[in-house]
Amino acid sequence: MSYQDIDKEIAHLEHIFKLISANDRIPLSYWRNRLGTLPKTSLMPIQRARLARLDAALRSLEQSAQTPAAMPRMRSTGTWP
Repeated sequence: MSYQDIDKEIAHLEHIFKLISANDRIPLSYWRNRLGTLPKTSLMPIQRARLARLDAALRSLEQSAQTPAAMPRMRSTGTWP
């Protein structure tokens, strides 16, 4: 994979990671695998930094998916919304 191809893939993932959530149709495991296919060697320092940011963003999404949703607050009347 050339330097330009890696840059294009990173740019695409940066765009997508701004839009995805844990509840999307495409599972987060797909994006984890896609991120994992990028070569870890022969990257420029800026590319490594961008990949680290993507990894952190994906980890955050994965953790939020594992956290159970908070229960809605009961109304003052004692009923659920």
